[in-house]
Amino acid sequence: MRPAPTRRGFTVTELLVVVAIIALLVALLIVGLDKARMMARTASCLSNQRQISLANTSYATDNGGAYASNRTSNGVFSFTLTNACGSFPILINKGNTIQDSYHSWTASYGTNMNGSTELESALTKGRLYSHIGSPAVYKSPLDPTSRIRSYSLSGFVGGTVPEDSEEWANKWDDWFCSQGVTPREWVTTHVKHHKYPSQTIMSIVEDDNDGFNFNNQGWVIDPRPPLGSPPPPGTPNPGAWANAAGWEGWIDWPAFWHPSAITYSYVDGSTESYSMQNEKVVSAIQGPPGVGLGHRYAQPADNLTMGPWRRDWMHLRERMLPGVIPPMIPRYQDQ
Repeated sequence: MRPAPTRRGFTVTELLVVVAIIALLVALLIVGLDKARMMARTASCLSNQRQISLANTSYATDNGGAYASNRTSNGVFSFTLTNACGSFPILINKGNTIQDSYHSWTASYGTNMNGSTELESALTKGRLYSHIGSPAVYKSPLDPTSRIRSYSLSGFVGGTVPEDSEEWANKWDDWFCSQGVTPREWVTTHVKHHKYPSQTIMSIVEDDNDGFNFNNQGWVIDPRPPLGSPPPPGTPNPGAWANAAGWEGWIDWPAFWHPSAITYSYVDGSTESYSMQNEKVVSAIQGPPGVGLGHRYAQPADNLTMGPWRRDWMHLRERMLPGVIPPMIPRYQDQ
């Protein structure tokens, strides 16, 4: 008689190995899906900003080469800057104080606001809406907030002075003058005023969450050199290293919803996604821990212990108004 065949099942160890392999494959699949989803959202965000940049170019074509202003509402209308470079009367919006007469890219004022929250009419009544055509374009798929607008225009686009702001004009004019740059060169109202359109930021994601439920006015960082040690003797372009008194660093900051996907568009319509090099900057500005230091964060200098604190600021500074804002040579690096 032949012995009955034995039926051998899986051992507990074998079952555990199979379960572990399946779990690993599922984890890899989830990671892959998350990465693909992130890439798709980033691409959509870049597409939105490309549309905004091209809309402002189209607006300029229809308006004698003049861009819409980076501001979201009107500001101060006339003042005079006086420094060693001369006396410069500044007249914004031809001195007209009526909000609706101003060429703001959004109309974030009056009945277009619910307290400090923008209503859709703030977008549809802005000067660029007829060239954009959809409120959805103003909202980034990376934006986790309930706001209807994720983007700001650079403060160095569409202004008589930076952000059409008396504050920045008065704070920066002495330093710019010391570099041989007069307020006449700050003018960015027209297409012809941008020397390097493929290198100049037009729009950027901004999380203006320090007291606002919307991105208030244009986006700026302090373009002056930060306080710190002077360069060694013989450094090229030493004047651009003149330490700026009252340096305010990150006046605004890009949205840190995804520090590996800081998106912005350029004046020529091209776009870029940038990965923050130092996430300590992110936590210092917005927390945690704590609520963060917020606007006007004058971050520490680069060093071997703390790392490249100013590399991210330098990256964006170089793209604010190249050809007018003097370069800093040599660059700030982690040394």
